[in-house]
Amino acid sequence: MTAPVRSGYVPVAGTEVYFEVHGDGPPVLMVHGAFGGTRQFTGLLPAVTRGRSAVLVDLQGHGRTADRHEPFSYERFADDCAAVLDHLGVGPAAAVGYSMGGGTVLQLAFRHPGSVTRLAVVSAPFRSSGWLPDVMANFRATGSHQWPAVEESPLYRDHAAVAPRPQDFPALLDKLGRLLGGHEYDWSDRVRALNVPVLVALGDGDSLPPTHAAEMFALLGGGRRGGGLGGEGLSRSRLAVLPRTTHYDVLANPWFERALVDFLEEQALPG
Repeated sequence: MTAPVRSGYVPVAGTEVYFEVHGDGPPVLMVHGAFGGTRQFTGLLPAVTRGRSAVLVDLQGHGRTADRHEPFSYERFADDCAAVLDHLGVGPAAAVGYSMGGGTVLQLAFRHPGSVTRLAVVSAPFRSSGWLPDVMANFRATGSHQWPAVEESPLYRDHAAVAPRPQDFPALLDKLGRLLGGHEYDWSDRVRALNVPVLVALGDGDSLPPTHAAEMFALLGGGRRGGGLGGEGLSRSRLAVLPRTTHYDVLANPWFERALVDFLEEQALPG
């Protein structure tokens, strides 16, 4: 990853949220998934920052952002992201969220609607039951009891390389297990009420089925009529299902990069 043009910390509710800004132009907030951080978007930055600025954050307990004495929640993550955008004074931004970051940018749009111009929700459900059963079982098994098994793993080494308190990693396991495996939600009504374009993207071998993504697309008004000879019936939102792609390589798929950049460059359709 090239050096950011700006980076720093924003004090929010008992911690300091780390951010980086890359490029120049209209802002695109990019929010990582569980165990991730700003580096998760390294491969996408060259394309995203052509004529745009990318604002990357490390969520609570991830990357360079220290944990705070409260559970993880999508709502708190969203408020932290809103605080970063407010601190930077960049105005409304497009928002891209991957996995846990997808839930975060949805909450950002629900809780801070004036801060978002469009959303890309990548490999993330709008309802907790959208995760596949085997994936949910893994979430529910996540916790500090796994610490001896991961202490020597690349997952922990990557975390410890930048974390302000690497010794908090067992607590990170517990908090992620409770957020992903123990927190039930259904945001159907809020998704249906969104008034910004949304790109729903996932792999056909992802951690949630394409049928769930298609359901979200339908809540946004997509797939309800034919697009028409001139595209007059197209939804202002989009659905991208990437072939032979899993939850873990979706961000590296060149078709996803093309779909995302095309979505960011599109002039929003009315309605």
